[in-house]
Amino acid sequence: MAIVVIIVTALSFLPGVNLDGIKRVNIRAPWNWQPSVDRPWVIDPMKDIPTKGIFGALFPAFMLYLLFFIDHNISSILTQAPKYNLKKPAAFHWDFFCLGVTIIPCGVLGLPPGSGLIPQAPLHTRALATRKFVEKYGVKTEVTTHVEEQRWSALGQACLMFVALCLTVAISWIPKGALFGVFLYLGVGAMHGNEIWHHIVLSVTYAKKRPPIPIVEKVRWRTVQAYTFVQFCCAAAIFGVAQFAGGLGWIFPALVGALVPVRSFFVSRFFDEDDLVYLDPISQTEEETHDEKVKYLERRPSVDEADIAEPGFSDFHAEGIKHDIAASMDQNISYDAEDAVEVSAGRL
Repeated sequence: MAIVVIIVTALSFLPGVNLDGIKRVNIRAPWNWQPSVDRPWVIDPMKDIPTKGIFGALFPAFMLYLLFFIDHNISSILTQAPKYNLKKPAAFHWDFFCLGVTIIPCGVLGLPPGSGLIPQAPLHTRALATRKFVEKYGVKTEVTTHVEEQRWSALGQACLMFVALCLTVAISWIPKGALFGVFLYLGVGAMHGNEIWHHIVLSVTYAKKRPPIPIVEKVRWRTVQAYTFVQFCCAAAIFGVAQFAGGLGWIFPALVGALVPVRSFFVSRFFDEDDLVYLDPISQTEEETHDEKVKYLERRPSVDEADIAEPGFSDFHAEGIKHDIAASMDQNISYDAEDAVEVSAGRL
């Protein structure tokens, strides 16, 4: 990606290119190793701040807390997901403690605090992983065989960020479109396994091409479409506020946090709990999902790889509830993949 940014930046300076129409990274260059505003390095937190200013900062501070709590938790969980088969155990509490300690010098020096990022943090683990594709039960799946569990890559990344302070002039040459393209690429790469994207793809998939997974076979298709519409509206609202609301964009962490009561109270009133078990299981962990996926595939005959998609998180049931496939196995009933597709198509 760095090579692409360099090439695009070089192309933007070719003769004949309208330089006035290119928006570049807005950075103060050259930087003279001093604060970007007229102030000392160390900030006096109580200097020239009235009482109403202190109380007025409480709500933005709470928004920042929500952002850190949600964003860093999610990035930590995704970075240490069971699919990576990590050998060293997770340390979520210690991770948050270290993050809180680093916020103190950031506040004293007036620097923006850091936290885990999505999708950069999970992609870092993926970049350190050795992967291979295996085909089981007719499904081609990517499997992580080994991950280089070390701290040198993260330290090297931090050192490169420090070196970037010496390259502010060169960074100011980069077109904003090139950076947006990098983030778009990262976002598209992170769609693998994304529940909303998986449901959207299913919604536009021809009935006979839908994979024989529980969400297709167990739930009425109109219910799946309605739930997908609710998911899409929530995601679109958060994205719209964050990107286009101007001065109100900083409230988007509260909108992300509001998804919890929306799912717990609002959605539960309009959708049947038996359907939500398949659409969005609350209590199921990723380890349980992985185990259910293996059991589910073992109980099905091989199907054509072109006719099956990778199941998402909510395609498997919560703990203690059987699939139709499991029930049929108890009754010694043999399910055929083509019959399952015909059943799902006939429900429409």
